[in-house]
Amino acid sequence: MKISNSINQKLQIMKTKKILFKAIAILLLFTCKQSLNAQTGYYSPSLVNFDVAMNNLLKNYDIPGGQLALTYKGRLVYSRGFGSADKSAKTSVCPDNIFRIASLSKQITAITIMHLYEQGRIGLNDTIFGANGILNQSIYQNILDQKIYNITVKHLLSHQGGWDRDISGDPMFNTFSIALAMSVPYPANIETIIQYMLSKKRLDFTPGKSAGYSNLGYSILGKVIEKITNQKYETYVRDTILAPLGITDMYCGRSLLVNKLPKEVHYYDDPSATLVPSIFDTTVMVSWPFGGFNMETLESAGAWVASAQDLCKLMCAVDKFNSRPDILSSATINTMATPVHSLFGSPYALGWFINTTSNNWWHDGSLPGTMTYQARRNTEINYAVLVNSRYSSGQYTALSSLVGTIIPLITSWPDIDLFDSTIICEPTNSVNNISKNPSLFTVYPNPSNGKFTVKIEGRQQANCKLEICNLLGQEIHNAFFNLQTTTVDIDLSNFPKGLYFVKVYDGTNNYTQKIIIE
Repeated sequence: MKISNSINQKLQIMKTKKILFKAIAILLLFTCKQSLNAQTGYYSPSLVNFDVAMNNLLKNYDIPGGQLALTYKGRLVYSRGFGSADKSAKTSVCPDNIFRIASLSKQITAITIMHLYEQGRIGLNDTIFGANGILNQSIYQNILDQKIYNITVKHLLSHQGGWDRDISGDPMFNTFSIALAMSVPYPANIETIIQYMLSKKRLDFTPGKSAGYSNLGYSILGKVIEKITNQKYETYVRDTILAPLGITDMYCGRSLLVNKLPKEVHYYDDPSATLVPSIFDTTVMVSWPFGGFNMETLESAGAWVASAQDLCKLMCAVDKFNSRPDILSSATINTMATPVHSLFGSPYALGWFINTTSNNWWHDGSLPGTMTYQARRNTEINYAVLVNSRYSSGQYTALSSLVGTIIPLITSWPDIDLFDSTIICEPTNSVNNISKNPSLFTVYPNPSNGKFTVKIEGRQQANCKLEICNLLGQEIHNAFFNLQTTTVDIDLSNFPKGLYFVKVYDGTNNYTQKIIIE
């Protein structure tokens, strides 16, 4: 009887979830004016339901701007920006804008650890602290709770290290008070925070015996990566993991507005929220997203900024699908994606939540001014959704379920691969002036012997300029498309072998593709 009741309860929960997701899909598609004038990026008619859902997400929850990127069988088939990157500057979100991705940073750290594991440079059961631990520097030797000596790399990856932010708070957001307690300049840095937690605080539970979400654990993993590689965390990740994939525009973000990175969006707090003292100077009042907490100390736990399309590119490199090469072996990916325990009611592996029935992976992220969601689905679909606010009730449920509710409505997927085409919109244009259907062009064959064809589709202007530049940015050839011309044949066979850039400007957007002459 107990088993029967349990099954009935699970069936009822599943039924309730299906009804909820259908309701959310209807809400996202039909509950408000379906305005499509605030979109940037390549328009695909077969995926228009994503456009509608994203626009309605922003409208329903008063979100200034967002991005959605999606891959199908290793191809980037959708990458679009919506709404405002900066309302004051009247700039629109473009596909290459970068957002604070919050706890999606943990996947980047987990992938890096697994990469070191595969190289034999670290073991998942290696201990972190103590004379034989990875972090055996003198600054980490003053330890209050002896159970700390049992913490392993795997414990930190799976949030089983002994710290639970829901019990003792999150030290990564208390950098001012920790600096006072340790008598050091504020805000406290990562090393000081770790010292404080080791020497002043007892663990919330025995390592490996329970689980509690911990930013501190992933911040410690960042120091582990630095110790093993003898490089700064961000430098090693960018040079070793991201750059070989062609990802060059991901960084660890900064706290203050004055240090905002190129292409980074603005972040919006609740309009009714009051200013707070800056953690860098308590005499200065700031909005919570810009100095109310310390991005620098979050680093490997939550400080990365990225575009949705670059997150998809990274996801494709570890998704275990054959459509694009993975940077980790199948066995290593299996280890990373094998659940260890339950966290927040869902199976959790090493940096990922895992649906053990569907084998879908996901993670979310949230900071003042940003909310993010990333997923890998067993149907060879990967996606990332990023927005630049976090204050509307119900926003998380709508954001996290958006793609899943729309996928069943898609009857065909485009043959394009936007990874092969860099679309650069004009962010200084008003969001109301961005074309909903920018053009896209293809270059073939690529590589070529110097003779190739450029084909343009879906353009909005009668005339489009074509330029070809060398690696120095010097224009070596130009031409024009007109109303009757959709293809242009190019002959660069007399030019040196190497990499060139083909650029098309249609009056609204710039598009760039690489061509290799061999």
